[in-house]
Amino acid sequence: MKRFHLIKEFVKYYKPHMKLFILDMACAFLISGIDLIFPSFTKLALDDYIPNSKMKNLLITTIILIVLFSFRAIFNYIVNYWGHVVGVRMEYDMRKKIFSHLQTLSFSYFDKVRTGKIMSRIINDLREIAELAHHGPEDLFISAVIFLGSFIILIQTNVLLTIMVFAYVPIMLWYGIWARKNMSKAFKKVRKKIANVNAQLENSISGIRVSQSFTNEDFESQKFDYGNIEFKEAREYAYKAMSQMMTGINFLSNLLKVTVLGLGGYFTFKGYISLGTFVAFFLYIELFLQPVRRMMQFSQQFEAGMAGFERYVEIMNIK
Repeated sequence: MKRFHLIKEFVKYYKPHMKLFILDMACAFLISGIDLIFPSFTKLALDDYIPNSKMKNLLITTIILIVLFSFRAIFNYIVNYWGHVVGVRMEYDMRKKIFSHLQTLSFSYFDKVRTGKIMSRIINDLREIAELAHHGPEDLFISAVIFLGSFIILIQTNVLLTIMVFAYVPIMLWYGIWARKNMSKAFKKVRKKIANVNAQLENSISGIRVSQSFTNEDFESQKFDYGNIEFKEAREYAYKAMSQMMTGINFLSNLLKVTVLGLGGYFTFKGYISLGTFVAFFLYIELFLQPVRRMMQFSQQFEAGMAGFERYVEIMNIK
């Protein structure tokens, strides 16, 4: 099944939980908005309130920020709790449907597919799908709001410095896509190996009485350990691919901070921007890097979740 049609099918499972999903997205939007406000208040305090001894304005701003961050804590609780509840309820719906469907399948299906693999689909795959259901839309939405919001605010502050900062975006994007492909292949291999380990474990445990009767324990241990070693090696390779991606992104992120420090410091020295603007730039850079990290996390969850959902759909389409 093509990826677009797979996503379209996946979105249908949000429908029974749409109210909670909208609440989750609304709170995520408000969290992003509050995060975007803080650097602007910092700039105002450093450039106006403190130099001009406007302590009353500084006190009012501080109180406003305390109130805003109090609301942010509430919104964050809603996103973390009710957002996960949406994923859990979608997982429940899918698990209920797939179990009901399995009861309608012919004996020939269970002769061809081992019980351990079916259990892996019902437990492991649906857990990956639940994580994607919660974090996927939230990560995309927050990343888009913060990225666009940061760009709009910064471009109004200093065009040249903003362009130089955002010039890192294509480089990070290219590296992220390249690294994600490697990581996707690696984790796909891991999911295949864990299904094999589950199937082998199920067969070994179900036949343990026979194995003990014929003193066949050593053979069963060797057979299980073969799959276990393959799974271990696949996991090691997957974590190597993940480490390469994270190391590269962190290196580019640090280069970005150094660029802002050098150019921003020079622009401040020359009087092109104020000290408050320079500090605000640094704060916005931290915000700008949040979507990058979120998208790296999302890419891994998306591949795992979509792969699991594809296998779920395949089972559901079996007559």
